[in-house]
Amino acid sequence: MKILILWSGLSDYAISCYRELSLRSGVELHLVYQPVKSSAPFDPFDLTFCKSAKIDNNKEKKQLIADCVALKPDAILMASWNYNHYMEISKLCKANGTYVLSTFDGQWLGTIKQRIGIATSKIFLKPRIDNFMVPGDRQSHFARLLGYNNPLNGLYCANTSRFKDFPKNRPKKFLFIGRLVEIKGVKELLEAYSIYRKSCSNPWNLIVAGVGPLKEAFVDQEGVELRGFVQPSELSSLFYEASCFVLPSLKEPWGLVVHEAAIAGSVIICSHKVGASTWFVRDGQNGHLINPDVLSILSALKRVSKLSSEKIEEMGVISKSLGELWTIEKWADYVLDNLSIQGSNV
Repeated sequence: MKILILWSGLSDYAISCYRELSLRSGVELHLVYQPVKSSAPFDPFDLTFCKSAKIDNNKEKKQLIADCVALKPDAILMASWNYNHYMEISKLCKANGTYVLSTFDGQWLGTIKQRIGIATSKIFLKPRIDNFMVPGDRQSHFARLLGYNNPLNGLYCANTSRFKDFPKNRPKKFLFIGRLVEIKGVKELLEAYSIYRKSCSNPWNLIVAGVGPLKEAFVDQEGVELRGFVQPSELSSLFYEASCFVLPSLKEPWGLVVHEAAIAGSVIICSHKVGASTWFVRDGQNGHLINPDVLSILSALKRVSKLSSEKIEEMGVISKSLGELWTIEKWADYVLDNLSIQGSNV
């Protein structure tokens, strides 16, 4: 099967899924992708598993469209409907019999823009897209409102090959990984952590890994260990430096890092606003679902730091079992199976 992937900026977890897909018998991958954003300065990716791979520089769109149509792919996997020239490619290829599977990760919020999308779906989306693949149930609801009755779930998958058996007796520390911006709830986290340190006789340290405009707020804060941007190859080691992962986002369509925390066997403190919480966090079993406010974060920090080593390990085992429900191998099998039947049940 010849599959054309029209993608946004690349990431380690996406590449791991595509690479696994390329290993399936009869699969030939062709990749077009956007330049990597400066906020995520990943090391260069090895794309030799692709039959062809090219950066979309937005300067030769007509030629790119012509090349993609001439490729005559059996299926297209496309990053949402945000790129007009990708949508043009999908429309032309779909008219020639190509099955088009698009993606998006936005949760249904009932906004005016989303309602317009629903109203115009038959005119704008249906001629270009056969079906959607979304991260989870909150996005599936939106896809159905757009008129796609059987959307695929599981768009995002951590690079599970990087996470093996997690070590026992990990350091009793908290860990945050993400962009240091307001939407991630880092202001609330820092305030809650400062109160936590003053109220506990033996407080845990907080490892903070990421870059962003709020980085300076964490500098010289007692108990805070700043690590900066961490390359994907170093992620598993970083997770193993702490017992509990914290993500108090004010808004988060999915949050793949929660899957990484789960597969790493971490206790997880997670905002209910994070889409991935529905798959990888069971309140009271492998962590705590919280509201992203100072008092809720503070309460969860205190509760976790009072846990015994045995309880931390027990909760970590539950996290890992939840994380292993979705792996890059399962992702590749699921996608190929659905592309192969070419939406016959849509």
